[in-house]
Amino acid sequence: MEFFVLVLVIANALLTSASHPKFFYESAVKSIVTNPKYKPRADKECSEQTNVILPPTATDTTQRLVDLRKEMTTQNYSAYIVPNSDAHLSEYIAPSEKRRTWISGFTGSAGTAVITLSKAALWTDGRYFIQGEQQLDCNWILMKSGETGVPTMEEWLAQELNTGDHVAASPFLFSIEFWQDLEQNLATNQVLLTQSIPDLIDIIWVDRPPPLGTSVIVFPDQYAGKPWTEKLNDARIEMEKNHVEYLLLTILDEIAWFFNLRGNDIPYTPVFTSYAIVPKTSDVFLFADTTLLHTTEIKSHLNEPGCAAKMTCVQILPYGDARPTLVGLADGASSKFWLAADGTNYGMYSAVNATLQFSDYSPLKVPKATKNPTEVAAMRQAHLYDAVALCEYIKWLEVNVPLGNVDELTGEDHLKELRLTQPASQGLSFGSISASGPNGAIIHYGSTEETNRNLTTDEMYLIDSGGQYLEGTTDVTRTMHFGTPTTFEKEAFTRALMGVIDLESAIFPYTKNGNDLDILARRHLYNVGLEYRHGTGHGVGQYLSIHEYPPGINNAAGGEFPLQIGMITSIEPGYYEKDSFGIRHENLNVVVMADTPYQFGGYEFYTFDPITLVPFQKKMIDVSMLSDTQLKYFNDYHATVLKRVGDEAVNQNKQDLKAWLEKATTPLERNRSMTNRSSSVSVFSPMLLCLFMLK
Repeated sequence: MEFFVLVLVIANALLTSASHPKFFYESAVKSIVTNPKYKPRADKECSEQTNVILPPTATDTTQRLVDLRKEMTTQNYSAYIVPNSDAHLSEYIAPSEKRRTWISGFTGSAGTAVITLSKAALWTDGRYFIQGEQQLDCNWILMKSGETGVPTMEEWLAQELNTGDHVAASPFLFSIEFWQDLEQNLATNQVLLTQSIPDLIDIIWVDRPPPLGTSVIVFPDQYAGKPWTEKLNDARIEMEKNHVEYLLLTILDEIAWFFNLRGNDIPYTPVFTSYAIVPKTSDVFLFADTTLLHTTEIKSHLNEPGCAAKMTCVQILPYGDARPTLVGLADGASSKFWLAADGTNYGMYSAVNATLQFSDYSPLKVPKATKNPTEVAAMRQAHLYDAVALCEYIKWLEVNVPLGNVDELTGEDHLKELRLTQPASQGLSFGSISASGPNGAIIHYGSTEETNRNLTTDEMYLIDSGGQYLEGTTDVTRTMHFGTPTTFEKEAFTRALMGVIDLESAIFPYTKNGNDLDILARRHLYNVGLEYRHGTGHGVGQYLSIHEYPPGINNAAGGEFPLQIGMITSIEPGYYEKDSFGIRHENLNVVVMADTPYQFGGYEFYTFDPITLVPFQKKMIDVSMLSDTQLKYFNDYHATVLKRVGDEAVNQNKQDLKAWLEKATTPLERNRSMTNRSSSVSVFSPMLLCLFMLK
C-alpha cells in the first residue's frame, strides 16, 4: 500500500512540474516527506556515482568539502577537526560561530566533524542519531558514539592516516583537557596534532553571517540581589586562598553574571562576547566590543565614584586585545594565573607558561549556580508569567487541534506570541521543540517547513519550550494527546510522571549530587524494560543560559557537584518510541531545606520545590499505577498550580483561563466502581468462605 502512495505522490509532482526537472525532484521529495504516511528514513540510499535520494533536511556539502580539502593540502594537513564550539566553549553559539554546522549540515548541539582528504565523518550521541541520518548527505559517515563497533575519533584517524601525518584544528575551539587528551592519543599512533591559526573554516566560509550583538544592558540589583563589586570581592577572597594574582574569565554567562550585565550576542542567551582578567590588587580588564560598552550607564555601573581606592575600576578594552594582554602579563611574571580548567580554550591556555598556572574550576561556577533569595524569588515570578502563557497555549490547542487548524510551526509561533505578551518578556530561552507524532521521538527535534506535521487527534504532541524574562529563565515540557491514547502511551506517560514525582519529593543529605538521585526518575521505566537517552536534569540560569552547570542529574555536565540550597535544576524523564511518539515531562525545581523530624549526625537534609507551575494532562495518566503517596503529591501540585497561576490569571484579567485551570487541575481519583467492587469482595469473602466450609 505504501508503495502505491509513493507512486501517486511522484506522479502528481511530475504532472505539475514536467518542464522543470529540478523543481520536479524538490517537489516530489517534499510531497513525500509531508505526506501523512511518510516516515523519515533511518538510512540513506547513496551510490558511488550520485546521491539517489536524500531527505530535504540534508545539506549538499560537496563544494564546501572540496574547498576545505584544497586548504588542507596547501597546509599539508591530512585531517581537520571541526567541533561545535566557539572561543568561549559555549553550549549555544552564534550563527557566525557554527562552523561544524556549516561544513556538515548537521545542526545538533553535540557532535564533532572530522574531514580527511578522502572521507568525512561526524560523531554524535544517542540524542541525535535520527537527526544525523536526516541531515547528513552522502559525503558523510555518521558515527554513533557509544554503539557497539563504532570507533572513537582517535581510533578512526589512526586507521585512516599514516605515521607522521598532521591532524589540525583551531586551538581556540577546544578545552585544555580535550586538546591535550587528543594530542596524546594521536601521538600513540605517531600522528601529530597541529594548531591551525587561522581556522581553515573561517577562510573558506565566504557567506559567513555577521555577529549579532547590538547592545549590552545593566542587569538591575533588584533582580541580581547582589552588586557586581561584591562578587568581585568574593572572587578575590578565593584568589587569595589559592595564592594567585590573576583570574582569567572566559565563559560568557559567568562574565555576564559577574558584572551584572546582559547582551544579545547569542540567540536566546543574553550574553555578550568577552573575556575578563581580574587582578588581585588592581583594575579589572574587560575585553569586548567597546562600542557596546561605552554608554554612560555602563561606565557608571562599572566605575563607581571612589572605585580606584577600592580597586574596583574596570578598563574596557577591545576584544582582540585579550590574548596579547594575557601574554604581556605572563611575560617574565612569577605570580600564578587562575585559568579555569573546564572553561579556558587551549589557545588562551597556551599564552601562559604551564608552571604559572593554577587550573581549578572557576571560582564563579558554584556561586552563580547557587541562587540567592532575591534571585530565587525572581525566578519564581518568571515561572508564574510563563505558566500563564503556556496554560493559554494548551487551552488554545484543546480547541483548535480537533478542528485541524494547528501544525508544529503555527503552534510554536502562537506560543511565542503568548510569551511575548507577558510582563518583562525578553523573548525565548531556546528554540521550541514542537513535535507531533514520530517527530516527538527525535529528542532535540526542531520543526522545519520540510518536517512540519499537523497536530491531530490521532498522535501524541510534545512541546518543550521556555522564555526569557528580566526576572529569570524558564524551561518546561508537557506532552499531550487530543484524542484517545493507546494503553501503552498511557503507561509510558504515567511511568515517566512517577519518576518526576519520586524525584521531586525525594529527601537527601547535603552531600548528595544529582547523579546519586537519577535512579529515582528512571526506576519505574526500568521496571518494564524502558529507558531514555538523555540526562534527567540540568541547571538553569537567572536570565542567562538555559543550561547552567554544575547542577545536573545523571550524565549532565557537572552532575558530580553536591546539590546546594538555591540551586535550580530541571527534572525531565521521558520515553521515546521511534517512528511513533515521544513523551517528556519537565519541571524546574529549586533545592530547599527539608523538614525532617531527625537530623542524623547534624546533617542538613534537602529536597526539591517545583517552580514550574503547569498542569499535566490528566487523561494520559493511568491512576491505578500511582501509589497513594504519588497520587497525593500529584493532586497537591495541581492545587498549587490552580492557586498561584489562577491568581495570576485573574490579575491579568483572564477569567476564562482561571476557569480552564479549575477543570485542568481537579483532583485525580481512583476508579470508584473498582474501589466499591473491591470493598464488596472483601466484605462478602469471609461469608462465602463460611458457606463453603459448612457445605
